Amino acid sequence: MKTTNLYGSFDLSTNINSNLNFAAVSNKNHPFVLTDNFQEVRIGNVLLFFSGIIYNQEDLDIHYTPKKNADANLLIHLFLKQGVEAFVKLNGKFLILIYREDEFIAVRDRYGEGPMLFFTNRYFTNLFDQIFNFNDFEAVPNRDAIASYLMYSYIPAPLTSLNGLQKLEGGGILTKNKEGLKLGSLFTYEDFVSGRTTMDETEARKEYERLFKLSILRRIKGQETVGALLSGGYDSGGNISVLPEVFSGKIKSYSIGFKDNPFSELPYARMMAEQFGAVHNEYLMDGSELEELPFLVKNMGDPFSESGWMLNNSAMKLVHDKELPVVLGGDGSDQLFTAALKELAYNYLLKKRYLSPLQNVFSAISKNSFFEKDNIFFRARFHNDKILGIMRPDQFGFQEYQVKQLLGGKSFKEHPVLSAIPDKSGSFDDLFNIRNFYVDIKQNSTEVIINKASRISQMYGVNLAFTYIDKDVFDFVKSLPRNLKVKGSVEDIAKGKGVSKYLLKALIKPKLPVEVTSRKKQGGFSPLEMFFSDGNKRQKIYDYIISSDIATGFFDKSFLKNFFKAYESSVAGNYWFWYKQTMANRMINLLVMTLWWDIFLVKKEGNKLSDFIG
Repeated sequence: MKTTNLYGSFDLSTNINSNLNFAAVSNKNHPFVLTDNFQEVRIGNVLLFFSGIIYNQEDLDIHYTPKKNADANLLIHLFLKQGVEAFVKLNGKFLILIYREDEFIAVRDRYGEGPMLFFTNRYFTNLFDQIFNFNDFEAVPNRDAIASYLMYSYIPAPLTSLNGLQKLEGGGILTKNKEGLKLGSLFTYEDFVSGRTTMDETEARKEYERLFKLSILRRIKGQETVGALLSGGYDSGGNISVLPEVFSGKIKSYSIGFKDNPFSELPYARMMAEQFGAVHNEYLMDGSELEELPFLVKNMGDPFSESGWMLNNSAMKLVHDKELPVVLGGDGSDQLFTAALKELAYNYLLKKRYLSPLQNVFSAISKNSFFEKDNIFFRARFHNDKILGIMRPDQFGFQEYQVKQLLGGKSFKEHPVLSAIPDKSGSFDDLFNIRNFYVDIKQNSTEVIINKASRISQMYGVNLAFTYIDKDVFDFVKSLPRNLKVKGSVEDIAKGKGVSKYLLKALIKPKLPVEVTSRKKQGGFSPLEMFFSDGNKRQKIYDYIISSDIATGFFDKSFLKNFFKAYESSVAGNYWFWYKQTMANRMINLLVMTLWWDIFLVKKEGNKLSDFIG
């Protein structure tokens, strides 16, 4: 997708130029909004702006005479005929803005692949850093939102890191009229659990194959060369194994590995590239990629860090200058079929056997520094928290009690969206569905995995397309009974004997090399300790954080010093992988938060980490 720029006011009588601290050329027909790379169309008193890609124009049953800006024309006719609810039918990635009389409406695609939308009660933009171009915007850190980041490594919508600034979630609807601002969603839980299929396994596999092939075809339509991100697992393997069945052009594959590290999946990626006739390309990460962190912080906007985002950045750097019309990615399928299955099953069984109160007691007594060392107690709390917190996003950041200490003993509120996730269910299938919708899809996938992959691809101007979350694929998978998403009884799943992504694996496994399908899944993350392997650089990072403005006025310095000592201990021994990963994740959270503060609040310049730490 092309880079987009957007500045707008909710008020049609406003000249947006008068609110900006730079000179811009506005459209004399509608001075209340500035757009770049948006299609626009007006019919009567309805004005519509569109940025994105629609894959299913022919399925929308809207008859009109095609004109310039065909997608925008189609959408305005769809809106006039059926209202905003008609956008549920759209298959693609997009941001839609609509002005009509005294009302403004904004809509994002389900997963938020298209442009973002940040807004105050008066105006909006699509990029976080552009909010600072509004004359009267006062940047005040949002303590509650930042606390969420320090725990979960991201800030769920609609909150942002700044007071008075919100962001629209994937699948969200923003309405502004005389009654004020209102947030809603195109997609509900009730819709998600309705319309279950009655197909048997054979029929379901054939339909899933048909829809998956159609998803690929929609994204590569008319192209002679296609790129594909390739790891060593089922999802990327599914893309590259099915692609030659529907495409006769040239395939170029791109893989990221880790230098001198057992987590590298490159041998399996090479194996699949060779088998399916792809021209293969690789890059080895060695930890020096941490230098790119300020660039990522500035372009992501809200504080964000995730174990795979450096990997995504390296992948986009590898492909961005290859002039590929589209690059296929395999993200989203784990969460669509439901993840964290063992913990989900344990959560259900422990509640059923009335043992969860004991878990809560253990959780309460484990909130202290004794459990922060790599020992049996840390591991017990790690697993206990994952089971108890099954209705929360993955948490590899700081514990809640640590965040309170880091913030100088000041309390904070739990994120309202996370606290509103239902935590009661009847059957295991009910629990499965609640986790699937509210956590895996709306949080871990939409807010984290697809969000970071989409934002980073847009930084480099790469059209990254996700085949597994196509609308038709999504609607079909959500309709499946639980035993076609994950095979096995609750007890089997708890023992690790269940089969995750069952229908997907039934389709893809026969196509892939046995070396790929018989090994244990790694996951799309980087071993984070590699970024802090240099002792001299670690010390520079410690000194930078301790002497920063955020450490002086927001963080508690004594907590930081104690954490840095603990981190030094964590790199000195042969500790459990997830202990080291958690500690490194916390270190990155602190570094990102410090860089964010310096870039956006202090206004320090620099694109490389060395520009900040020396």
